[in-house]
Amino acid sequence: MDDGYLSDLPLWADDEARKVFERVCDEQNIPIDVITELVMLQRERQHQERAAGIYPRFEEILGRID
Repeated sequence: MDDGYLSDLPLWADDEARKVFERVCDEQNIPIDVITELVMLQRERQHQERAAGIYPRFEEILGRID
């Protein structure tokens, strides 16, 4: 997974925003990589008219949350 793919988004580009993001993820017991991968998946698929096959992938990613 390449966070560079998200570097144009404020949450990943701004150090202060990233710290808040990390703190909130930690407080909610959500791995940062889960949110990162969900955002990356959405960005990869945003050009598609249909979301075919995206829901099982969402479930797979979210399944990594304890």
